Amino acid sequence: MIFMNKIFTPQAFKSIKLIAGVTIASTSSVFLYNNVLNHHHHTIQLDDKVKDFDPTAISVDKSVGPLPLNLKLSTSYQLLGYGTRSVTFLKFRVYALGIYIADDDVEKIPLVFDSNYLSNTFIDDHDQGKNKSHSENVSDALKTPIKSKILISNFLDSNVRLVARITPVRNTDFGHLKDGLIKSILASGIPNDENLDNGLNELRNAFQRKGSVPKNHNLILERLTNGELQIYYEDLIHDRIKIGKVNNPIISKLLFLQYLQGGLSPDTKDCCIKRISELVVI
Repeated sequence: MIFMNKIFTPQAFKSIKLIAGVTIASTSSVFLYNNVLNHHHHTIQLDDKVKDFDPTAISVDKSVGPLPLNLKLSTSYQLLGYGTRSVTFLKFRVYALGIYIADDDVEKIPLVFDSNYLSNTFIDDHDQGKNKSHSENVSDALKTPIKSKILISNFLDSNVRLVARITPVRNTDFGHLKDGLIKSILASGIPNDENLDNGLNELRNAFQRKGSVPKNHNLILERLTNGELQIYYEDLIHDRIKIGKVNNPIISKLLFLQYLQGGLSPDTKDCCIKRISELVVI
């Protein structure tokens, strides 16, 4: 078979990789083979899956649209990590999740994770890490629950701007989305005091919009510099709209602590850890 002036066997096509080392599909789903023989070689052409490939987005779940690699809200954001949220006991996916960091705040990652206090106390202090790079030690520390909670909490205290883009894979409603956020916050294990109660009431009141949320629509949570949480709703037809805002910074901190360090979406957390570990050396 001829492709880009080179001859490949059908087996060779299975290993062709297009972006960031990710194989996008098997031979049978990517290529259509014509029955025309030309000097004993098949002529091939790309099918619709390759023609529709979007280099500015990444697919997380086949039932919803791909995640954009960049977002524009109050500022410009880039994708930090992605995955899905699943209900464990029912074993089905609930939503696709993308975590974004402000372009201008990427530089905070090496500053925060390379501070003398954090490096000496939580990252590079253990004997097992002496022969590893700082990036490898950061990755190891972020995979350790106690260290990870301290490191991510300190990272959030640097006023880093983040976005969580939630795309339900099944039809739902604003009430379920709101309840899910509240349960995620309570699952963080922080003592329920007056400050948290006030923040949760703000979150409840921020969901002024009622009604259904079809699958593949988006709930977007933007953490601003001062820790405020701006909430957006985005459908497939209309422009993105603001539906509410939470001023108490404890809400955004606990939510993103759960996304980056907790157990809400292990694959999202692992993806973010990998990217953060790479960015500590920029």
